[in-house]
Amino acid sequence: MTSAIRTASRVSWPRRSSTTKQELGKTFQLNNPVVEVITGDRPRSWYENTPNGPERYWWAVFNMQQELRRKLSLGAPDSRWLNVGEISAEGPGAGGGGGNGWVILSGHDADGAAGINGPMNRWYGGMVHELGPAFGLPDSSYTDGTPMSASFYNYPNTHFNEQQKNAIRNGPYGSFLF
Repeated sequence: MTSAIRTASRVSWPRRSSTTKQELGKTFQLNNPVVEVITGDRPRSWYENTPNGPERYWWAVFNMQQELRRKLSLGAPDSRWLNVGEISAEGPGAGGGGGNGWVILSGHDADGAAGINGPMNRWYGGMVHELGPAFGLPDSSYTDGTPMSASFYNYPNTHFNEQQKNAIRNGPYGSFLF
């Protein structure tokens, strides 16, 4: 099964819209329904074992993203939406990431955000980290205290710097904030 959060002309954030207001001085509107569950066309093993991307790390999430793009007529990027997709499949060494208006995550990320297998703050921090590239921010090359570095493990004790905030506000999805 493929789960997708697709947002109506606005951005979705994991449970903490107050975080956006605090960090950026702006917030966003969630799609209704917030979560759309899309049943995958193939068995879990297909998503995990069908090559799609330069490394096995990406296969499950790239296969999921490709299917969601086809089923929902989405682009990457797509100026109408900022999309968050999660797939219950993951396979050995699987992961996820963000970029071009998308956050794509494998099963353990969604489990973590639900409080399974570790403290939720690490998973919220991870989601904030992956939303950064979806908004156009690069990863930090060193631990700098921002969510774009490994400092996201310390969420909520990590904050965007002014340059990052301005890049989000003025970037391709800044119009989603109000």
